[in-house]
Amino acid sequence: MTHAGGPPARRPERRRAARIPMPPDGGAVAVVGARLLNVNRYGMLIESPVPMARETVMCLRVLVAGQPADLEARVAVCTPQPGLRCYGVGLEFADLSDSDRERLERALAAHPGDLPD
Repeated sequence: MTHAGGPPARRPERRRAARIPMPPDGGAVAVVGARLLNVNRYGMLIESPVPMARETVMCLRVLVAGQPADLEARVAVCTPQPGLRCYGVGLEFADLSDSDRERLERALAAHPGDLPD
């Protein structure tokens, strides 16, 4: 949908928390074996060379402030990235323990910047 002569209308933001971008060389949070694009307390967006089926639950090794954590995440969305040979995979954390969520929140609070809605 577009406005007369203008750019396409944006869909309303559905995220429950701001997305925090992570630098390609690593940041407060990193995923072992994947490039982490952004993260918040509820999930993350990674870049994958292969598509992933929606609703798949997987275990990921994540480094939070340099400390390893094995976290389960559900594939919420998987879309091809235009012009690239990869997919953007939106993951929602599943059954995150209180201690892992607190550690993630502390690491993200100490990391500057967030993405615009």
